[in-house]
Amino acid sequence: MRHFLYAQFILLFFAGAHAEESSSSTSPAGSDPAVLGEFRQLGVSYCVGVQLIAVPNTDKFLFMERPTTPHPDGKHANAGLMDAVTGTFTNVACKFSMENCGHTYLENGTVAVLAGHKPQSSYPEGRRALQILNVEALTLDSVGQLQFGHWLATATRLPNGMVTIMSDSPSPVGPTRKDAVQNPFYELWDPNNPASTTVVQLDSTFSANTKYFYYPFVFVLPSGDIFTFSNTYGQIIAPLTGKKVVVLPTWKNIPEAKGMNTAYPFSGSAVLLPLRPEDNYQLAEIVIFGGQWSKGWVNTTAVDLSMRLKIKVLENGSYDIGEWQMERMPLPRVSGSAVLLPNGQVLLINGAKRGMLGDAVSGGGAMLNEPNFWPVLYDPMAPEGSRYSTLGRSQIARLLHSTAGLTLNGTVILAGGDRSSRFWSPDTYSPSPSGFPEFRVELFVPPFLYDTDHRPIIVSYPVVIGYEDIITIVYTMPDANATVTSVVLMAPPSDTHGFNMHQRMLVLQIIAEDKDTNHEASVPGSRTVTVRGPLNVNVAPQGPYMLFLVYEKTYGPGKWLSVRDFS
Repeated sequence: MRHFLYAQFILLFFAGAHAEESSSSTSPAGSDPAVLGEFRQLGVSYCVGVQLIAVPNTDKFLFMERPTTPHPDGKHANAGLMDAVTGTFTNVACKFSMENCGHTYLENGTVAVLAGHKPQSSYPEGRRALQILNVEALTLDSVGQLQFGHWLATATRLPNGMVTIMSDSPSPVGPTRKDAVQNPFYELWDPNNPASTTVVQLDSTFSANTKYFYYPFVFVLPSGDIFTFSNTYGQIIAPLTGKKVVVLPTWKNIPEAKGMNTAYPFSGSAVLLPLRPEDNYQLAEIVIFGGQWSKGWVNTTAVDLSMRLKIKVLENGSYDIGEWQMERMPLPRVSGSAVLLPNGQVLLINGAKRGMLGDAVSGGGAMLNEPNFWPVLYDPMAPEGSRYSTLGRSQIARLLHSTAGLTLNGTVILAGGDRSSRFWSPDTYSPSPSGFPEFRVELFVPPFLYDTDHRPIIVSYPVVIGYEDIITIVYTMPDANATVTSVVLMAPPSDTHGFNMHQRMLVLQIIAEDKDTNHEASVPGSRTVTVRGPLNVNVAPQGPYMLFLVYEKTYGPGKWLSVRDFS
């Protein structure tokens, strides 16, 4: 019965212009999707998904790429919108070179694209670009410019609505790449005054200790300060001043982790684990997955370790910081993506077992080898030693410039890869039909979605909520004896180069549940759950979120809502 219901669900989910091609599975025959998950082809994009960001209040994702030819539509757009339900793709006009840009959201849900790349093909200099997405006009519109060029830039939206842009640029500059260039500053952009920025100085010791400061891992802590970590070194800093609050621990004293690097080109991935009401939202845990060793090269086996750090915000505003806790992953992984799921587990996907990011000097081939076709689940609530499980393998290599992001339906969209040939693999796979660029887009269906008896379906909910608001959500679930066990808000994904710049999950406090399914003037069989909204703007910065209901490990399709400060 359960598999029959899921078959009906998947047919509805893939309904649309590309239903026939989208319904084809790209998982190996014989694997059990209810245990191992399933890869399904969604469609074909007209540009490579080098950068991926969800467009709030839609099912669409903005893709951005470095200029790649030929494109499936015969054109040369470097941006476009992929619909995660129908598989249709629409080009978006952009005049700047955008590879290695940063991207985030404004408080009203508008997508912002910040920084980019040196001139490429017909696209002019983009490292100083400030753009916003105009969904109706299908354009990326310039609204100002950065004071300095930034490349491989992390963009982080702060609780006050401003955005930090951090990277090592202006590399690459001139005839050769000057990878030793390190910016001892970042730029602070105010969307209310978008034409320019404020330059903020970093602590003098920061760049000296990071070695590389490309796509640093940056998370807003529940205090409003930001966790900033690059390669093997990090600090908690005050974002408006750049002032060092505290230096973070290192893992130099862990013998197995000696030489473990995590910043481009040794790119690992990182997540901020769910913020929970039982901790009064004051416990932040960061996990860094994989990377490459300091002396790594194209055939060096990647890191097979994860590192987890607890940061507790104390009542006086200071921090109680633990030490990095090491765990061994089932497989080595570099250049993968870490996707936080609504049940609090982390999906590790894409990337390679060997090599590092970048292009080989000899003809632009991959510096990554032996694609990691096996997604892995990490359950942070399980006992240490039993947190990892390996899922069913993919058939498509997603190496340099591949991306992944949570969809509103709870699947994970997989895109990109623009060095999709000239690598070696001991495993069989489906080669890119286009050679270097990979235009095929997939959905990964986690195994939890096959438990259709326990997928809560949201019937009604408030589309705007305030801090600590008491709200009631009406939902249905096929199992009449089950009720939701958690209600969560997920920040929309914004992924590139192994890091989701906007990933965040809030578990809301459940106040009451009504298990009576015979409400008057309601959907037959519906029930309600009443929850308290996020604690404050530091815990949940204003803006768009996806609302999900969860039963144990199974979650239903989400709904868009906005968090606003009405005080």
